[in-house]
Amino acid sequence: MSLRVESLKKHPQQINKVKELYLDSFPANERIPMNLLLWKAKRDFVDFLIMYEDDVFVGFTYLITRKDLTYVLYIAIDNNIRSKGYGSRALTLIKEKYPNNRIILNIEFVDEMANNYEQRLTRRKFYVRNGFEDSTLIYQDRWGLYEVLIYRGQVDKEEFYDLLKRFAGTLLFSVFKPHITSSKALKFIK
Repeated sequence: MSLRVESLKKHPQQINKVKELYLDSFPANERIPMNLLLWKAKRDFVDFLIMYEDDVFVGFTYLITRKDLTYVLYIAIDNNIRSKGYGSRALTLIKEKYPNNRIILNIEFVDEMANNYEQRLTRRKFYVRNGFEDSTLIYQDRWGLYEVLIYRGQVDKEEFYDLLKRFAGTLLFSVFKPHITSSKALKFIK
């Protein structure tokens, strides 16, 4: 059995499954409206991909690329098959799809005082096991504080800002009000 990814554009009948998984997997404050994601996915630098094993829906990922930097905005595996290696296999597919790109993603900042500290720590360990490293960047928006992890190299905040601006456009970018800084400056932005 092999895991494969295909564009959601080619499988519009799967939108309801993707939407259901999206709503189950991400808290409301981290969700961009689905209609906006679908609209933005028409751009040539955005990949809204669904994952299958044989003909069984496994999950989805939403990727944004600028030059040699690919941002995993979302990745989610169906709740019924989590903890069976699909997340690692999905990350491998992303790495194979973008073999020359640095790949970044955000995770909730691992804060010992957070209610879901163990979940955050487990998530971070998962990505580290899959080759991601600390980028030394922290992403903060109006809703939360996130650690930026990277696979293959380094990223600076200007590159990340440029990618976000390209995706969001000027108006949305000003609404999200992202702030990217070095993790060394974390004590000043908390």
